[in-house]
Order: sequence, then C-alpha cells, then structure tokens
Amino acid sequence: MRKMNGVLILFFSFFSFSYASVPSKGWIFSPMAGINQPALEVVYDKVFNSPFVGTSDITTDLPEDVEGRNTYPSERFFFENPMKAPDFGFESGIELRRNFGLKNDFIIGISTWEVSSEAVTVATFPLQGRRNNRAQYDRRAKFSYTQFYLGLRRYLFERKKRSNLYANFTVHEMFDIDYEETNVFSFLTGAPAGFRRIIRYQSQATGLMMLQFGGGAEFRFADRFSIGLEGGYAFTLVSGTLKGVKLINDLNNGDRLSGIPSPISDNSAGVTRVLESDGRSVSEVKLRLDGWRALVKLNIAF
Repeated sequence: MRKMNGVLILFFSFFSFSYASVPSKGWIFSPMAGINQPALEVVYDKVFNSPFVGTSDITTDLPEDVEGRNTYPSERFFFENPMKAPDFGFESGIELRRNFGLKNDFIIGISTWEVSSEAVTVATFPLQGRRNNRAQYDRRAKFSYTQFYLGLRRYLFERKKRSNLYANFTVHEMFDIDYEETNVFSFLTGAPAGFRRIIRYQSQATGLMMLQFGGGAEFRFADRFSIGLEGGYAFTLVSGTLKGVKLINDLNNGDRLSGIPSPISDNSAGVTRVLESDGRSVSEVKLRLDGWRALVKLNIAF
C-alpha cells in the first residue's frame, strides 16, 4: 500500500509542478498526425461487398454477319469480389489555438483522413460476344474526407507548467467527402486477351456535422515547443448520404454490353445507391462517421 501511495504521489507531482517556469505565449500552431476509425457501416458492409452485375450480348453460336443487336441472345454475369474493411485510416492536419485565461484555449483546425482497400480475383467475363473470357479482376476503393473544426480546451493545471493534462470539446464539419472505386479487368484468355477494361465510379457528400469530446497530455521540452498526445470520440449530429455518381470507363460498342455494370448508381434525386448482395435490390449509401481518433501534435508557441 505504501508503495502504491508513493507511485500516485510521484504521478501527480509530475503534472502539478513545473521543472522551470516558462512564459505563456498568445498563439500555438500545431501540425498533427494520427489515426481515425469512423464507423462507416454502410460503406464497409454494403458498398465494399456489392457485386458487379451486367448483361452481355453473345454471338459465339451465330453467323458473324447477323445484324441488329436485338437478334443476339444475352447472358447475365454476376461477379463477387468483396473488399476487406480497414481497421483504421491515417489523419493529418494543422491546428491553431489562442490562449485566454491561465487554463483555456480557443481551438480552430483542419485535417484530412483517408482509407483504402483492395481485392483481387479471377472472373469469367462475357465480352465482345464471347462467353469464356478469363480476366484478373482488381477492385480498389478509397474513401476520404476533410474536416474543419473549432472548440475549447481546458487545462487541468496552469499553462506555465511543463507537463499538463487537458480536455477538449470541438464541433466538426465534414466536407469534401469522396468515395472512389476502380474496377480493372486484365484479360488472360478469349477474344480480348492482353487488353484491359477499366470502370471507375466517384461519388461525393458534404455538410456532415460532428461533436467530439476528448483529452490528452502535453509535455513541454523547450520554451516554445511541446509534444501533445491526444484522443477523442466523435458523435454524428447531422448525417448524410453520398450524392451523384460520376462514371469513367473505356468500354466501347464492340464489347457488346447492355449498359454499364454499376455497383453504385444514383436515382432521379441524385442520391447514391448501392447494389445489394442479391444483385437486384438497391439501398441508399448513408453516412455516419462516429468513431475514435488518436493524434500526436507538435505545439509551437509564438
């Protein structure tokens, strides 16, 4: 028990007494980096697992001079190439704080976050009127956003201490939210052997609002410089959906596809929808970014 009491006394002494008094500066600039794990259930559970479905005209068993697409039989194809949900993504940004009082800071900051995933399989892709074209199917996705935030920081002890603890309260606006998926088919056999077909989908969102609570510790190693270790958890105040799908591809009429396969598409209102695992029904891509974040900050007083 005496040993435990001694450890506690040493811990609180470390944060309660400065090694030397340091002057308080008016502004603090902080480049930062860390990891973030927003929920993104719909993106990870549905979009990352949506199938690649389409219909292709088959001319293999018909005379080559048959004219008119309507005379060709069609064949539906259905590929599954699910991508793994990442554990977390990397975040980086900058923060500016203004002192007021002995224990308070006003916070304003901006940061970006990104996560990606990839999956590879081999599929039989009916293309150019032929059924048995074997292709390596590479599927890659990237989800990213930029956030702007402001809020307050409250230190446990006066700012002049070399070591300190603090709590943060911030409001975040998430904008420039982007989802991009690239499907690459590298043909190994059949009529298109040696060629590739690339289909890319892009969709965006903006205006999500978050509320974050967090805390951290700050260790000053020079008059104007300190290191901060910080964690927090954000809650969604205003959710949203991905909107608008931009399609980029190098398909051509000779590929004889009846439309372009679309794991994601948008409806008449511009809301992005994802194709469900049955390959027929669709649902909206709703976004909630609740989750934790952990950061390291280099604080520069000026």
